[in-house]
This record gives sequence, C-alpha cells and structure tokens, in this order.
Amino acid sequence: MVSFKNGVLRVQSESRESTARTIYDICFVLNTVTLFAFQSIKFIGTATGVLMLLAAMLLWIGRREKRVVIPYNTAWYALFTAYSALSSLWSFYIDADMAGYFLRMVVIVAMITSISIYVDKPEDLERLIKLYIMSMTIIVLLELTAVPVSEWSNGLVGSYFSGSNKNGVAFLVFCAELMAFYEFYSRGKKSYILLVAIFIVFIILSGSRKGIFAAVAGPLMFVVLSVYKKNYFFNIILVCTVAALIIFYIFTDENAYNAIGKRMESMFEFLFENRSQKVDNSIYMRTYYIQLAQELFSESPILGKGMGNFAKIIDELYDLNGVYSHNNYWQILSELGLVGFGIYYSMYFVIIIRLIKGAFVNKSRVNLLFLCFMILLMVLESGLVTYNSKMPHVVIAIAYASTYVGEMDGRKYQYIQNNIVNQ
Repeated sequence: MVSFKNGVLRVQSESRESTARTIYDICFVLNTVTLFAFQSIKFIGTATGVLMLLAAMLLWIGRREKRVVIPYNTAWYALFTAYSALSSLWSFYIDADMAGYFLRMVVIVAMITSISIYVDKPEDLERLIKLYIMSMTIIVLLELTAVPVSEWSNGLVGSYFSGSNKNGVAFLVFCAELMAFYEFYSRGKKSYILLVAIFIVFIILSGSRKGIFAAVAGPLMFVVLSVYKKNYFFNIILVCTVAALIIFYIFTDENAYNAIGKRMESMFEFLFENRSQKVDNSIYMRTYYIQLAQELFSESPILGKGMGNFAKIIDELYDLNGVYSHNNYWQILSELGLVGFGIYYSMYFVIIIRLIKGAFVNKSRVNLLFLCFMILLMVLESGLVTYNSKMPHVVIAIAYASTYVGEMDGRKYQYIQNNIVNQ
C-alpha cells in the first residue's frame, strides 16, 4: 500500500515476502530490458542478473516456511559450468575472453536459481510469464521507435537499438508471442491477441527466418496438441488459415517482402533447387561454419577443443574474426566434446519428459505451452548458439519451474476425477 503523509512517501507491504517479490519483479524486468538496451555498458547485464538472485534470497527469507533446496537445473548448469571451466586444462587458447565466458555462465547459474526460488505456486509462474511478456513488449517498442518507419523494411529492426544479434532478439520475442498466445487461447484473455500480432509483425520486420518459422509454428503446435480443447478441429483450421495469411502477407506486401520474403525465397532455393547460385551468401557461410565445427569435433570428439575455442581456432586458421558455428549442437560438440554435450542436453531431456507428463497426464496447459517452447528450441538450435546466452536460459528455467505447477495441476485434476467417480 502506498501512502503520503507529512511530506513522506511510504510504500507499505502486507508482508516481507510480498515486498521481496516486488523487488524481484523490478529486477527481472530491469535485467531483461537493460540486457538489450545498454549493450555498450557491459556490467549492467551482470549486475542485474546478480540482483535477481539477491532479490530471490530476500523472498526466501520472507517466507514462513524456509527450505534449503538446490534445484535440479541449478545443479545441472553448475556442473556444466564447472566442466566448461575445467576444459581450459586442455584448451588450445586461454585468454581473457575465456574468463568472460565463465563469468557469463556463473551469472546464468544465479539467474536460473533465482527463478526456481521465486516460483513457489501457480500465481508466481503466471506473474513471471506476464513480466516476461511486458519486458519483451518494452524491447519491441524501443526498437520500433528507434528505427525510422522508412527503414522498417531494411531488416534493421531487432539490432538497431539493442546492438544484439537480431536472430537472438527475434527468438526471445517469439517466446513472448507464444506466452501471449497461451494467455489468449487457454486463459481466455482476449486483449493478448493484440500483443501476439505486434510480436509477429516485429519478427517479420527483423528479417529473421528462424524467428518467423517459430512465430508461425508455435501457436499452430500449441493448438494441435491441445487435444482436450473444445472445438478442436475448428481451432486447427482457424490457426492454419491465419498462418497461411501471414505467409501470404510476407510475399505480397512490399515492406514485408523486402524485410524477410526475399530471405525466405533464398532459403527455399538453397533447400530445393540444388543449392542455386541465387542464394544469399549468409546461408553458404553458416553452412561453412558448421562444417568447420564438425572438423574440430572430429579432432577431439570426447573432450572438445575447450570452452570458447571455436572462434579462436577459426580466427587463427582462416583469419575469420569473431565467428561462431550458428548451430548449438556442433558448437558444444566442437568446444566441449561428447562429455559436455551429454551434460548439457541431459537437462533438456529431463524437462521435456516432465513437461510431457504435465501436459498429457496432469492436463496442465502451462506445461503444454513450455513443451511447445522446448521442442521448437531444439529445432531452432540447429541455427542458433544459445548454450552461453543468458535470456534463453531464463526461459528454460521458467519452463523447468512450470513443471512444479504441472504437478499441482495433476493433483487438482486427480481430485476432480476422484470426486466424479465417487458421485
């Protein structure tokens, strides 16, 4: 409660727990937005990530029931981080950049731990979903207002203001789009359909082929897997029609075609026209980088070349500065070998299994939401490197936290079913 008396502004809370939760909410949004809005000031992302953990600890202290529990995903990523640091013992190159990699991964451990502490009941998860949607809405508005309208079709949206890779930004906006669609389709909040439309337009203007694939496939997958939803077949026909209209718009509107339509055509030519010379150079380069990663993996298949060494080795051999493989699977295999690959994707496997159980056994729609996310993430990682990126792991941590809620939904569903039987 906010009060103003005798010239003093006071913010009073019902409990220390709710105060700590408010602090965490502010830190979460601040971290998400500043991570993109202030790329040139390197310490802001690190500082706000640490603040999230401190705020979560305040929340834990404010709770009446205090349990010391190390979340599985925290132990998992801490193990992966430790192995990544250990890889310096056999790395080809060791320099300050590796320290930067390690620090970023430590911050990721702090952030995902804070989310596991924060989500204690379904209302916490719902609040976190809304905070993420709000954060991405702010980023979208910052980008759209920073780029002149006359240049929206030039593919600058997504990286102009943020300074980030626009494919990465488009992916994170897709996550918000899928969450907003869940709010609309499963929770009946009609206003969220406007946000879905805004996010899709942003992804189109970003020119990200991976982003538009996910933006169309995500809601379609969610509807197809919602087998217990009323008007099931009608909903599938409707969402397929909308998806077809989006593709039609991309290839008929001049601005949309210039932003992403041309790039989609080049991708289709690459895939289906015997790799025609008309294909844009970016696809050839990405294919080439993946081949280089495969070669490095073949040289050190068990332990890899060492964390962050892909770019170093390629720069040394081919004078290509600051490159990455554009494929999360081959990036990890080339740098950390089969051991690192096994550690990293083991948690994906655990999360997906738990989400499948939550979605289809416990009838948890929020688990279905994140099941669609995890499936699409694994598809998109054939063209993205995410293993040491902060925000994708924040969404993965939210997906893991949703499995707690899936278990609660399961108990509620079983209770309802038992009452029906008893009646």
